[in-house]
Amino acid sequence: MSALDVVLEKFGEAGWTVAARESVGGGRSVNPSRVDLVRGKQSFSLLAYAWKITHEGKGRAGMNYRIQTTRSHEDDLLAQNGRQTVGFGVDADRQVVAVFDGWTKRATGSSSSVHIKRATLDKAAADGFAVQEPRWDSRAAARYSDIHLLLPWISEQQATRTAAVQPLDYRFSDDRAITTVVADLWDSAPAAWLRRGDLLVLANRNGDDLLDTAIWQITDLTVAVIREGRNPRRKVTFTCRRYGRVTTTDEANFLAGLTKREPAQ
Repeated sequence: MSALDVVLEKFGEAGWTVAARESVGGGRSVNPSRVDLVRGKQSFSLLAYAWKITHEGKGRAGMNYRIQTTRSHEDDLLAQNGRQTVGFGVDADRQVVAVFDGWTKRATGSSSSVHIKRATLDKAAADGFAVQEPRWDSRAAARYSDIHLLLPWISEQQATRTAAVQPLDYRFSDDRAITTVVADLWDSAPAAWLRRGDLLVLANRNGDDLLDTAIWQITDLTVAVIREGRNPRRKVTFTCRRYGRVTTTDEANFLAGLTKREPAQ
């Protein structure tokens, strides 16, 4: 029984009908699969990946866990119009299913790991549901019997996101109506979280001061490799249009309300 079989079985037991299931790669490969979940007038159209949750293993201290994101295709996790890419992890020992946002983790390498804290899995097993911060790189987890509690979290991932980005470089058009922002996809948190249509502000390296008072809406983005390897290092270039303006004079407090890099110690 594959991890996806387990996930869909538990949704079925919670009253959701698997109205469609189709492997993208064909054959026995299930990562990813197009999945439609339906209950009454509610529906979710997913591009679903699913794996077993394992211990982090050698080279890492502590007792946390991981979802190793092997897949049937080359390159990034896939995205398809009209479907939301999500990754599920199955912890059979605790009888817990975890989920993460596939867009945020799309460009981490063909066999990289999504890490999940033991405390998150333990809380889900004990209380039925748990969320792991930070918001820009979140996980949610639920007991098998409470798997329906994952669906509101999945739905929330579709909302417009607003975040502070610490850029490697940025340039304005002459009229300052357009900006181009370059950020490390992983080190300039939370650049990987942002999509077309989302909003960003520019913050300094420490994340406690604005570099510009504009709020920018992302109209386009491209990702390029800056260092090759098994899990290549990447940068993202955002093209943005001016959307609004930050009016508060308390920039530190404003940025604290957004996702941002933790202050340097």
